[in-house]
Order: sequence, then structure tokens, then C-alpha cells
Amino acid sequence: MYVRKFEADTLEEALRDIKQELGPDAIILKTMTNKGLKGAFKKKKIEITAAISEKNYSKKMNVDKVLDTDQKQSFYSNQSSYVSNMIENFTPTKEANKAPAGAGAGYGQLALNKTVNSKQSPAPVSSAPKNSESFGLDDFLKTPSKNSNPRATSSYEEVRPEPTAKEKQRQEEYQRELYRNNDHDNDTVDNEELLTELENYQKRVEELERHLFDLSKQMERIDRREPEGIFQLRNILKTLDVADNYIHRIIKSATFDLSREELENPEVVFEFALKDMLQEVPTGMPLFSSCEDTPVVTVLISETSCGQSSMLQKIGALKDDCVLIKNGDPKDVTDSFTDKVFNLKIKHVKGIGEIVSECRKSLEAGQTVFIDYRAMAGEANETKKFLDGLRRSFEKVEVLITLSAIHTELYNRKVVSRYSQLADGIVISHLDLCLNFGSLFNLSLTEKRLPFKFFGTGEVVPDDLEAATAERILAGIFQFE
Repeated sequence: MYVRKFEADTLEEALRDIKQELGPDAIILKTMTNKGLKGAFKKKKIEITAAISEKNYSKKMNVDKVLDTDQKQSFYSNQSSYVSNMIENFTPTKEANKAPAGAGAGYGQLALNKTVNSKQSPAPVSSAPKNSESFGLDDFLKTPSKNSNPRATSSYEEVRPEPTAKEKQRQEEYQRELYRNNDHDNDTVDNEELLTELENYQKRVEELERHLFDLSKQMERIDRREPEGIFQLRNILKTLDVADNYIHRIIKSATFDLSREELENPEVVFEFALKDMLQEVPTGMPLFSSCEDTPVVTVLISETSCGQSSMLQKIGALKDDCVLIKNGDPKDVTDSFTDKVFNLKIKHVKGIGEIVSECRKSLEAGQTVFIDYRAMAGEANETKKFLDGLRRSFEKVEVLITLSAIHTELYNRKVVSRYSQLADGIVISHLDLCLNFGSLFNLSLTEKRLPFKFFGTGEVVPDDLEAATAERILAGIFQFE
């Protein structure tokens, strides 16, 4: 196989050079356009890489030996099918093989087998007889004159035999190859671009195969019947607005720990789920209940009306010798009937300085302090400074975030996230009015560091107050009596 590169200004010139150098049977391997440096300092060139088999190249060289430069140019300017047919049927003679450069041999089967000197001027075609042996290659390639014998001066089209079916097929393949390597504007396409496009198609095919594989796996899971216990657990937890990530986790854990027969039993599956859910709800006792000898400062903080004052009254009614400090103008606030009935010591102060001062007085007197602090959403920094100041001033300080069970889960999450780094626990009010215990359970999943401390279950002081337990949340979720 002979491979060569051809460069020309236009595609036509490059193809003409290929046809003359390698013959019409050459195969186009690669075409590209050299546009030069940014297309400005170098003229655009067409570069074509072509190849031909050794057998076809040898036949062509045998023909080239009998032609000089002008004859080659004239001969290869004919149609490819004609040139290919002439090369294929050419039979070199012994004299042509022995002849030096410039001497030629005839085309044996085409009545052109007379050895002639291609550099000598041929005799006029008009003077040659019809069947003369002097009608050689030079006479054949020479353009006939108008006054010459029509039969002796016939053109290439007249003497060229009809191409065979094989030759027609070869010519069509050659034209298709040229069309594939050149667009309608005769601009060439680089093979590297074709390879890049092929790689992109391959990546898309691989991606589609991955999607098809995932879909097939999903169809397998759909076709495979889910155990009855798992099916009921999934539907009930979704109905109760339990977080999806927890549902997936508990089902995976149950599938791993329980047998196939147990998974078909809803009672066994629900018992397994209840045990796991009990461990997910953090609860704890308040600091003042475990520090009876040392006075404690407990701060209840909230942003909106959530029953925080009522929660403080319930806690203060149960705790002996305590002081309730409320932030507000003393002139505008009066003690309520509940405060008088339970003999609660209420201190109405204005500003953070007075709160700290009253706390110091009460602690020195050995009294436990409860602070009703209403924070503003836009004053988070002031709240942080206040709580940090309390912790630096006093030894035992506990901060509890007050949330209402009738508020939305989204709002409660925002409040907790704003003060989670400052707080030690959570107090839930209005639990008797809660319609969505699943939101409280979801809150416990995300705030493991903040345990529930108290639940407010009504308006009665102090009876409607209970210590927080996980069983109370689960009883509300599954409506246990």
C-alpha cells in the first residue's frame, strides 16, 4: 500500500494531482483544511491523504513509462472510468520494459502496441492509412484536426469502450467517498471532528443504557410484591407526615433485622418501628429540678405568642421559693388573677440591665429565677449578648426555646435554627391542640442536641403541665389512648 499526502489551493487541483500521481483507483483516507495562522498570514490549503494498492500502482507505473509529461497530463485529464479501463487493459511489451526513460510501449489489446519514441514529432494523422501500424500512442493522444479522417481522428469518447458493471460500481464508490469527505461547498471536514462527534454519541448511548438499567431495576421492585407489614407501615407513616428519610431508614432496618414471615405480619413490623421511634425522641429533665441546693436561672425564649407566660406560671406554681421575671414596662403590667391565687412572685422589669439586677438579688436570696424573655426576629445579636452575659454572670443558667404545637413545622424549625446554638432544650405548649404530631417527631430527628423538657397540655395551672416523654409524642402520632 502506497500512501501520500497532496496539498493544493482547491479540491479540484488536489484530486487532479491524486489522479495523475496514483491513478483513478486511489482511496481517499483523510481530508482537511489548513487555514493557516488565524486565517490571516497563510492562504487556505486543501490537504488530502490518499493510498493505492501495490498491484494497481504497478499497473499505473507501466503506463507512465510510455508517456512523457504532456501526454500524462492529457491522458489523466480524461474521465476516471476511461483511465482506469486503459490502465487495466494495458499490456507492456519487452521492448517497453527494456526501453530507456522517454521511450514507450503500446497498449497491446487496444491496437496501440507499436513502440514509438514519444519525444519525436508524430506523423500527421491525416496521412496515415486506416489500418496503418504507425497509428501509435502519440497519434492516439494527439488532438485530431478538423480535416483529418473521421475514423482515424476519433476522440477518446468514440474509441473508449463501454465501462463494465464493476467499473461503474468502482466509480460510484469513488464519488460517494468524495461526497463523504467534502460538503456541498467543497469545504473539507477534519477526521478529528468526526471522532469527537462519535465519542459524544457514544457517551449519550452509555447514558441512555444507564437510564434503561435504572428503569429496569425500578420495574423489578414494582413487580416484586412488598411484604404486607412494610406496606402498611409505609402508608401510615406517610399519612402522619413523618419525614421520608426516616421512613426509608426504618424500612431498610426492618427488612434487614426481620424475617420474611415477620415482615408479612403488620403487628410485628409496627412493634419494631415503635421501639426505634422511641429512641429517636430526645427528652430530659430541667436543670432546676436536679440542682435543689443551688439556685438556677431558667430563661424561656420565644418570638411570638406561644403560651410562654402560661408555661412559666405552671412551672412557678410547682416550684417553691421562686421568682418570675417578666420583661416589660412595670407601669403597663399588672399581676394576673392566677399570680395572686398561687402567690407567685412576679418582677416586672424594663431592659436587660434590670433583668440581670433582679436575677442577682434573687439568687443571693437563694431563690430560683424564671425569666420570661420575648425575643424579636431582627434582634438575634442582642439576644445572644444578653444570654452570654447571663452565663458569664451566673453559674447555673439554662435556656429553653418555647414552641407551640399549633404552629407549623416550618415556623418552628426557623425559630429553633435561630437560637439552637444558645439553647439547652425545648418546651412545647398547646400539645392538647396539636393536629400534627409528626411535625414534632420530625423536629426531634433534626435537633438531637436539644431535648424536650416540658409539655403544656391545657390551660389549667398547674395541672396541665407534664414532663416531656417520647411516649407522649408517639401516642399522639398513632392516637393511642
